[in-house]
Amino acid sequence: MNDKSLIFAVVMLLVLGVALSVTAQSSATPAQQSAPPAKALMLRRGPGAGMPGGMFAYGRIMGGFGGPVVKNAPFSAQVTRESIQVLADGNRIDRKVTGTFARDAVGRTRREMSFPAIGPLAASGPVPRFVFIKDPVSGKNYILNERKKTALEMNMAFGKKFRALKFAHSRMGGKAPEVSTESLGTKTINGVAAQGTRTTRIIPAGQIGNEKPIVITTEKWYSPDLQTILSLTRTDPRFGTSTYQLMNINRADPPQSLFTVPQDYTIKPIRAFKRHLARRGPPSGGF
Repeated sequence: MNDKSLIFAVVMLLVLGVALSVTAQSSATPAQQSAPPAKALMLRRGPGAGMPGGMFAYGRIMGGFGGPVVKNAPFSAQVTRESIQVLADGNRIDRKVTGTFARDAVGRTRREMSFPAIGPLAASGPVPRFVFIKDPVSGKNYILNERKKTALEMNMAFGKKFRALKFAHSRMGGKAPEVSTESLGTKTINGVAAQGTRTTRIIPAGQIGNEKPIVITTEKWYSPDLQTILSLTRTDPRFGTSTYQLMNINRADPPQSLFTVPQDYTIKPIRAFKRHLARRGPPSGGF
């Protein structure tokens, strides 16, 4: 894969979000989801290479480390996120991202995500894959570039500063959205018991220039045992339907090698990459 294709892949990661922090975002209150952090608004206008501001983009990368530290609930699973949007002319846009998630008994996590083969990626060979390792034991976070065998290293406290920088829908004045939640009971998903809830959010007519109320529904199935979301479906008439699923769940403690940087990788500090990203966007060929 050439450098231009890799940069395109990074842009897709930042724009699509790939649900890396879906657990943290979905547990937020409607008010928290609606009000963007002041710093995020200030950073949106930063320079970038055909994408949101460099520092804002950097905040999106930090989303790979979202979620609380969960101990004594190890598992591994495959992850699928799909977004389907049907346009007014009947055209259909289907984006799908796949990956894996693993968590060990002490709370370390590893997320791997691959991109869909669309655009330049369709003809540039294997699609890129990014690996996010969160290690609360050492207090370090890592982003691995498997193509270049490099790893960006940062302290967890440093990453928390940027975790809040995410796309958010700001309020446009008027009444707050109407929100209601109902229980869907319990069911077993891939051998794991889950509790279901359906949240309905109504944006009143005129809130954002809309002629009629906009109804947004989110159906979530959460495992208290694993303390994670197993399935989530969000339907918004403005953006279509997005789904997030964990599949092939294995409750065994994953191999410890998954949560360490391979010995043949070069570890680089995050600060130099952060400064470059803030000025000019992702460097050619990745980090």
